[in-house]
Amino acid sequence: MQASFKPRHLKNLFTANGCWAGLLEAGGLRDIEVESVSKMLACGTSILGVKHYTCSNDSCPHLKYLSNTCGCRACPSCGKKATDQWIADQQHRLPDCAWQHLVFTLPDTLWPLFFHNRHLLAALCRLAVDNLLYGARSRGLDIGVFCAIHTYGRRLNWHPHIHVSVTSGGIDEAGIWEDLSFHKSALRRRWMWNVRQYLLSQWQHITAPPENAHLQSENDWRHLILNAGGQHWHIYLSNKTANGRKTVNYLGRYLKKPPISGSRLAHYTGSATLNFTYLDHRTKTYQEETLSQTDMLRRVVQHIPAKHFRMIRYFGFLANRVCGRQLPRVYEALKMEKRGKAPKVYFAQMSKAFLNRDPFSCVLCGARMVYTGAVSGLTVQGLVNHAQRIAQVRYVRS
Repeated sequence: MQASFKPRHLKNLFTANGCWAGLLEAGGLRDIEVESVSKMLACGTSILGVKHYTCSNDSCPHLKYLSNTCGCRACPSCGKKATDQWIADQQHRLPDCAWQHLVFTLPDTLWPLFFHNRHLLAALCRLAVDNLLYGARSRGLDIGVFCAIHTYGRRLNWHPHIHVSVTSGGIDEAGIWEDLSFHKSALRRRWMWNVRQYLLSQWQHITAPPENAHLQSENDWRHLILNAGGQHWHIYLSNKTANGRKTVNYLGRYLKKPPISGSRLAHYTGSATLNFTYLDHRTKTYQEETLSQTDMLRRVVQHIPAKHFRMIRYFGFLANRVCGRQLPRVYEALKMEKRGKAPKVYFAQMSKAFLNRDPFSCVLCGARMVYTGAVSGLTVQGLVNHAQRIAQVRYVRS
């Protein structure tokens, strides 16, 4: 017999055994973690508010109630919509030319600095693309670059690194497109220099993590930064691809959704431990890791970005301030048709594609369901207060 469909495995991971309430009770969570998870757990429930729909057929009594969604990056459901929209926008917008994908990594001795000083993450994209833009400018070319900040590895551990996608060519002032290549060794040297100089300038603005409690002076700080990693500043440089769609599809899976997919949690039954597999890049083999439910939750929520933090950055002719002027010139140089905006992605379209049925078609007579009203739900602060009250009740009962 076919197994029943069980949606939102991530919710089950948080709610089973009262684990999330226990974390709230223990404290130590960032405000954005509490806010995001509270919204995610309320997503699709009446606590966020409900929209009312009635059948347009006057003789049909059918009513339909749709609960509001949270629109949170920690939500797998809302993240799916945001992912599909971002991928559609980029595939519609990016020029059809050769692209290269790069990954800029940091030595693990520096990872705790970025965990306890998350404001440092904001500069990493700029530091990574610096040499790409410099090399292009020295040739009189304007290139297209977009990059994404990732904070997790395959084990969901804290592992900040930068994914960069760059055109293998650029446009000159005369509107002529020219091919361009980059040298990995030069990129690596400039990346090391940029990060080290940036971190050295931040001595007055950092909080020393427990791993670096010995840092007592600026000399200690300089010694840590200038000796961090040795040769472990790796850069991955892919082969050229015919277009940027492959990278867009790859990055889209991780940028707008939680760091672990529901399919990897589908087997979770609410037990105290959880097993998951990951690909070990060093051995090129799949490994299995066992975590407690609490540890798994902590690994997931640590990657929720700060409010309003931009995980994706654009440079060159894709930068927001110049793309309106430069992209038409790029399309013309590559002999591409001018493009308008990508079509919007709606939940109704996604539901129809998944269930093969229009969600706004009456299940009784087939007529169209019409919006007739709504009931508002709790505010974000109300959701947070509600979650904290549950944790307090749990604490009193224990």
